[in-house]
This record gives sequence, C-alpha cells and structure tokens, in this order.
Amino acid sequence: MRRVAAYWGVVIFGVTFVMLYPLFVITLHIPKWHPLANKIRLFWAKLLFPLTASSYQVFYESQLDPNKQYILCANHTSMIDIPLAAIVLDGANFKFMAKHTLADVPMFGIFFRTIDIPVKRESKMDSFKAYKKALESLDDGYSLIIFPEGTTSDIAPQMLEFKNGPFKIAIDKQVAVIPVTFLDNWHMFLYDGTMLLRPGRSRVIVHEPIETTGMTGADADLLKDRVYDIIDLDLKNEYGSRLAIGR
Repeated sequence: MRRVAAYWGVVIFGVTFVMLYPLFVITLHIPKWHPLANKIRLFWAKLLFPLTASSYQVFYESQLDPNKQYILCANHTSMIDIPLAAIVLDGANFKFMAKHTLADVPMFGIFFRTIDIPVKRESKMDSFKAYKKALESLDDGYSLIIFPEGTTSDIAPQMLEFKNGPFKIAIDKQVAVIPVTFLDNWHMFLYDGTMLLRPGRSRVIVHEPIETTGMTGADADLLKDRVYDIIDLDLKNEYGSRLAIGR
C-alpha cells in the first residue's frame, strides 16, 4: 500500500504542477511578478497534502515578522521538505538556494532557471556567483530557504554535517537564521530507491530566529553549530536511540 501511495503522490505532484505550469511560465519570466509566482507555488504546496491524504502541523516558537528577511535552515530528508519549507514562510517572498542540478529537472527546473538560486559547489566561480546572488536577493527583500546539509540525509533521522554557506550569508547581511525541524518527513517519504509513501501528519518546529547583528565571519562556525544542535536536539528528543551518538 505504501508503494501504491507513493505512485499516487507522484501522479498528484505531476498533474497539479502541469495544471499550474502556464501560470508559472508567465509569472517567473517577469521579475516583478515573482512574488505572485511564490503565491502560486505556496498554493500548490498546500494543495499537495490533502490530495495525498496527508496533513501538516507547524509549531512556531515566536511569530515571524513579515517585513523582515530570514534565512531558513532545516534538516533535509525528503521531497516533502520543499513544499513544507515554503509553507513555513507563508506570505513572505522567498527563494530556494540548492544544488544546480535541479535546474535540469524537466519543467520543475524552471524555478532554478528564474527565481531560485542554483549552486554548483564544484566550481569556485559558480559558487561565488550564487553567493553574490543570495546577498542581492536579501537586499531585494527576499528570504532564503537553504538546506545546510546540501543534500538529503541517507542516515535519517540523523543529519549530515552542515555546510558553512548559509551562515556566512546570514552574517554578511546581518539577517536572522531560523532553525526548522522536520520531525516526520524522513519516514513519510524518504526516497531510497524503494518509492514508499506513508500518508500521515508532518510536524514542523519553527524555532526562535537567531539574530546575527554584531556577528563577524569568525562567528560562522559557532552559528552553524548552534543551528545544528537546536535541530539535532529535537530529533534526539523524538527518536532517541535511533540516532547515532555524535555526528
């Protein structure tokens, strides 16, 4: 049944995206309409859950300021993380920053060829261009959604090591970092070659934003470790012995 549910989820993902694709094409190719494109993909994100017999519950430690820019950093184990991250920033203008290969995904890659920021870590020049674009996006009023592990964890619910990039960006622009924990996604839809989906409720913990005012580049590792430890504690409290000791 979980395999059937997974294929149903893929069908729902594809059909709803194709239906909305003409709107994405129009709004994503006109920069001033990018906020509208975000509203459409937020609608799409919220639509996916009931159509796959799933739900989500977001717990906010504090109310986010809709007039501020943030860098959202979450653990990454599943494709479900992507729509949920957009839902967390409900009402805000946002951009995803992720690996460049997403730009090659048929149809879906339109986001990373327009509004979102692809990162090719193998190239220092391309990485620098992505870094600069991220800074400019924050200046333009966008928040950033970044998965600091750089890929989905293959040892979930335990996390992989975090990359430094998100925290250097946050300090450079003196914007707050929001640690976000996805508690359930890793066992709801973790693509490991088996394509299994377990419909259910996805719980999300949105922690108090960590202000970076006054921090310098020398504080990037401390900030990275702080965000890691906050998310890691949630996972340890939930799963205990399933997580290996240490990193």
